[in-house]
Amino acid sequence: MRPTTTRRAHRLTGLALFCAGFAAGPVDAQTLPPSLIVVLVVDQMRADTIERYSDQWTSGLRRLLDEGAVFREAKHSYFGTLTCAGHATIATGTVPRTHGMILDGWWDPMAGQRVRCTADDTVEIVAYGPGARERHGPAHMLVPTLADELRLQNDPPAQVAAFAVKARAAVPLAGRRGDAVAWFDAGNVWTTSTAFTDAPLPFIANYIRAQPVEDALGLVWTPLHGSSATTSTKGGDFAHTLAAEPGREFYNAWRRSPWADQYVTGLAIASVDALALGAGSGTDYLAVGFSAPDYVGHDFGPHSAEVQDIYLRLDRAIGRLLDHLDRNVGHDRYVVALSADHGLGPTPEHATEMGLDAGRIDRREVIDHVNAVLEPFFGPGKHAVGMTHIEFYFALGVYDRLLASPEALSAVLEALEQYPGIHRVYRGEELETGPFGDRVTQQVARSYYPERSGDLVIIPKPYWYTWVRAADHGTGYDYDARVPLVIAGPGIIPGHYSTAAAPEDLAPTLAFLAGVTLARPDGLVLTDALSDRNRP
Repeated sequence: MRPTTTRRAHRLTGLALFCAGFAAGPVDAQTLPPSLIVVLVVDQMRADTIERYSDQWTSGLRRLLDEGAVFREAKHSYFGTLTCAGHATIATGTVPRTHGMILDGWWDPMAGQRVRCTADDTVEIVAYGPGARERHGPAHMLVPTLADELRLQNDPPAQVAAFAVKARAAVPLAGRRGDAVAWFDAGNVWTTSTAFTDAPLPFIANYIRAQPVEDALGLVWTPLHGSSATTSTKGGDFAHTLAAEPGREFYNAWRRSPWADQYVTGLAIASVDALALGAGSGTDYLAVGFSAPDYVGHDFGPHSAEVQDIYLRLDRAIGRLLDHLDRNVGHDRYVVALSADHGLGPTPEHATEMGLDAGRIDRREVIDHVNAVLEPFFGPGKHAVGMTHIEFYFALGVYDRLLASPEALSAVLEALEQYPGIHRVYRGEELETGPFGDRVTQQVARSYYPERSGDLVIIPKPYWYTWVRAADHGTGYDYDARVPLVIAGPGIIPGHYSTAAAPEDLAPTLAFLAGVTLARPDGLVLTDALSDRNRP
């Protein structure tokens, strides 16, 4: 095991070795750039998942742990740990302050509504069936992804494929362009957009036609043989039956089942064959977002029987993908990176039972409370209008009035900081310049993008959340921020590393292996795990 280092020492060491390596070339003469980069992102996976459940894994996850470089101290370096922010961070090598994809979206004071991070009015829907409702694309992403750079710098350009149930996972992983990109629309149909293609791709259409989602109608999710948990966290036997007829109930349950991740695995395998990924002279790119664990974790909690089983099944799904890559690309011709967009906290009820201060903060009640505080100063009205997890927004012009009225601003801040479950409140302007003296403020600043973040940023106490679900995430506390980080393949030294690492380090490391340059990464090349780290 490597000795633990601070992030600063890691940064300096990584920079020195990177510069030395750049002068000598992207990789040593005996390690060619990979023919294919595979990025696997688990939507919701705590770092301690490995310690809890890995003894049950026998396939893909087990292989990555045995053959890869495993960074035991990896954690997201910012505070707002949600799906869109996490996938964009992994895809670009930057933090939300740079890539702009904060949380899962933000409040638009001009429109008076929430903006989803991948909502894109510049594109048209390209659907693989009837009913698609939403237009998604990369318009809000502010920096190129690793996939973009592989397309730009490779000759011929890299082929890019990305799949996930959630659009806010698939789109950031793909970037500005992609040869095959798809997600499962809110209208319950596989979909893409004109950001990626002008018409449905035949191989995806054929796959969906041959293996419709509706094949799961009436299936019963029970624990796999070998799982040590057979009782549902919500009581009773672990047996979740999907509806027998297509409709909202069925599709919502399907998203929350292992069959969803198996489906995107099948799409990924089909893309390897149809696009001949990894068969060309350059480096292609395949990204898969596994969305089901997030839904399951929210419903049942991080240590539930359902979460344990969803990872056991994910182990097999990833194994199926890796076996296919071995046969069709070559075991020593592709590099795999695995991480997660965020972890998950315990249910507040369980934390309370254990004697901890925990709970949920009702965002609508917080908005109403602030409006009541402001009424003596500004009169009745909707002065505060939106709150998205940690970001708090006032109506247009109200925050300027607050800045001009120290007494009113002080009353708002005092009322919020005394509100149950709230740890601290930042004014937006506090986060625009550094340096910042404490870790939490550093994390919050890395999540702050002035044009999209709130007028105020509200930080909950540990084990408090601003969303009414059984279990949640979205903070920078370790149960949300610490995630697995594994890289395996040619040029990587297997082993367990205690050096500091973050998911934003994946894209720079993969770019280094492929011999391409990222424009302005916040992450670092993980030089400790490179086989050529000691070259002159």
